[in-house]
Amino acid sequence: MKNQNGPLIELSPLEENGPRSKPASGTFNPDDYESIRLRRVFAYAIDVLCIAVISIAATIAATLIGVITFGVLTPLLVLILAAIPILYHTLLVGGPGNATIGMRFMNVRMERMNGDAPDYLIALIHAALFYFTMAATSSLILLVSLFNPRGRLLHDYLVDTVIRRVPIRS
Repeated sequence: MKNQNGPLIELSPLEENGPRSKPASGTFNPDDYESIRLRRVFAYAIDVLCIAVISIAATIAATLIGVITFGVLTPLLVLILAAIPILYHTLLVGGPGNATIGMRFMNVRMERMNGDAPDYLIALIHAALFYFTMAATSSLILLVSLFNPRGRLLHDYLVDTVIRRVPIRS
């Protein structure tokens, strides 16, 4: 059926990976990065609250387990408690949503620069580099985002990822 008043719309089958947006490295769409720095800050603040709640619950459980085992498991429990932030980021960013709870709340997600979703290994390396560079530079490494239009940080460059806005579904 031809439409006399306008162009025809051709419906093509979806890609294998689903309806993904264009790769981040292909074209630069400023709308994908609108206020991305502020969104990342607020997303991380929400994530810190989530990690704090998880850590408090885990600390209570670890204390009880430590008392029950007369302190034998305490060193192992301390390592597990220290790993909570990295596990939080790895499991949520590497999962199907490609975003932590804070990132979902702020409508952003992580993508590889070629448009693919990050897997658990990429998410683990990304989180570990984030916490290492934050500790090593007293958060001064965050200034890197001021010098590029996509708001990428050093650990984003090292793992070849980008944080982009997600369109709000209606």
